Amino acid sequence: MDIGELLTRWTIRLALICYVAVLASNIVRASPNSRWTQIARATWTLGCLLFLAHVACAFHYYHGWSHAQAFDDTARQTEELIGWQFGAGVYFSYLFTLVWTADAAWWWIAAESYVNRHRLLSVSIHAYMLFIAFNGAIVFEGGPVRWAGIAACPVLGLLFLGRVFARNKSPVDSRGPDQWHV
Repeated sequence: MDIGELLTRWTIRLALICYVAVLASNIVRASPNSRWTQIARATWTLGCLLFLAHVACAFHYYHGWSHAQAFDDTARQTEELIGWQFGAGVYFSYLFTLVWTADAAWWWIAAESYVNRHRLLSVSIHAYMLFIAFNGAIVFEGGPVRWAGIAACPVLGLLFLGRVFARNKSPVDSRGPDQWHV
């Protein structure tokens, strides 16, 4: 395995570890505090920066900084997996990049607004990000990465269900009005 492949693979693996860690921690914590917020925001940002490094590595080592090459590679990989060429899937990756970057930037630029954003916005962001991460780590990957992704999904699901059931037992959610976010 050459350096380009190592950098491309490990930047995304570490980015997704940061993503899952912040999601899991945010689901289980009972109330926000400034120390947690600092750690979570730093981890969220580190994950985003690692993802941006992954994108740069993929474009440098695999696509020759060419959108057309990325489009063609995405089409080829999709055809190998499902028998149908779909190069436009690369645009979903671009949107993922934009969403994570904007979300991390928002948390730094306007932390109070970020923390108090509507639950629907947070759920929408994470539903999309989880869909893309699921496809990247489980559908289009194999081996230990796929197994780690498969293990992470039910763990996150169980943590979320535990949070929902705990919230339904408590008359007041200690996190405030209608909040669930990273």
